Amino acid sequence: MKNNSNFLAKLERFVFENKLIKTGDKVLVGFSGGADSTSLLLGLWHLKSRYRFSILAAHINYNLRGDDSINDEEFVKNFCFKRNISLVIKSVTLKSESNLENKAREIRFKYFNKIANLYKINKIALGHNKNDQAETVILRLFRGAGLTGLRGIKPINDHIIHPLLPFLRQEILDFLQKENISWREDLSNQQNIYSRNKIRNELLPWITKNLNTRVIDKLFGTSSILGEMDDILRNLANHRISKALIKHPQNDFRLSLEALRKTKSILRFYIYREIYKRLSGNEKDFYQKNFAEIESIIYSKGSKKITLPKNVYVFKEYNDLIFGKVSELEEINVQNKREIVSLRNRFTFEDYRIIMKNLKKIPHKRYLYEDKKITYIDLDKTSFPITIRHRQPGDRFYPFGMKHSKKLKDFFIDEKVPKFERDKVLLFCDNEKILWIAGMRIDNRVAVTDSTKNILKLKIEKIASNKARPAERFKKRK
Repeated sequence: MKNNSNFLAKLERFVFENKLIKTGDKVLVGFSGGADSTSLLLGLWHLKSRYRFSILAAHINYNLRGDDSINDEEFVKNFCFKRNISLVIKSVTLKSESNLENKAREIRFKYFNKIANLYKINKIALGHNKNDQAETVILRLFRGAGLTGLRGIKPINDHIIHPLLPFLRQEILDFLQKENISWREDLSNQQNIYSRNKIRNELLPWITKNLNTRVIDKLFGTSSILGEMDDILRNLANHRISKALIKHPQNDFRLSLEALRKTKSILRFYIYREIYKRLSGNEKDFYQKNFAEIESIIYSKGSKKITLPKNVYVFKEYNDLIFGKVSELEEINVQNKREIVSLRNRFTFEDYRIIMKNLKKIPHKRYLYEDKKITYIDLDKTSFPITIRHRQPGDRFYPFGMKHSKKLKDFFIDEKVPKFERDKVLLFCDNEKILWIAGMRIDNRVAVTDSTKNILKLKIEKIASNKARPAERFKKRK
């Protein structure tokens, strides 16, 4: 291994300077049998004893190339057997059809993640190299990617690591040849039926010959610079979010439109995408078209709402821009209603616990309407069943303190209730009228007076989202 001390030293330096692997890690190595994955597995195999991490190789046989696929699998088995490397193999049948690369990639990552979970592995190592990085940058450039896309392959992305990223493909081949190590060639890589193969086999060789002999290194350096710029903009976006944030109740982000309008467009993109990531758990589904949709409403007149992937909504209300997440439960909830045929002490409706009490004594006026989650109404001026529901077209009521009726829609507008919140407000009604707009106002016709003899106390409490109901807990265990 003396002849290749430079290769191993470079690998060791890159791995540990970028904190790709640390002592005690369990590393799953994707092993196809090609030159890249063979050199990756061999290199990590030489480093694992010194740094005390373990490796497991994983091979997927897609059965696309007949005997060649069988021989790939045999090569992988023999290579690992000779070096006492643990190996898992999955055999699948893929037909040659369109979108084959994406389907193979989807199967590969699904299987790798399954094995990682099964064996409590915390790193997955893949054999992408400097040439792959250059191809990726060109491919994404032609697809119109932004900075995040043009930074290419990261050395580490969550639990995925790329230890060979600083190596040219020729360095990898030289390493294997000097060690007299064979590898398997996938001849489909020479077929220019895929975009990446055309870039690898036609475009980059032409650029190398006619424009710049060091194009691979130049593109790699550019990707590194763009990666640093991307990191800077991410950090700036997080800082601007904290400055523009008006409030952040549970799953909603309310931002000042004035602050956003003073921010550069490119930074607004990062702000929107970061909030989308916080709400949805992933930024991958946020594209330029989503940014354009949001931009179209921040300068528009009136209230506007758009829906992004994964049930994330963006709502412009007055001088605020609100991002939120609508859960499936909430979508179902707005269609619900419940009838209470007689006085009940305690029950639940949607995400609320509701408490009813029949009082004989009028509370001191100082406490009468102090807590918005509690109200008191004249029980003798209402009748059962009491229905709990959401707003309906044509709803009207007599707001407390007023002698004339008012449309519920106009009431919400006057109270500056955001449109997307109006369908969530609970209404307590009898057969004739709205009794209470929960948390906001009672109907003047059921107000408690000095002559009231029977008082109905109503209280609503939000059920904590982390306290799942029995049915929900059962669902999660399935």
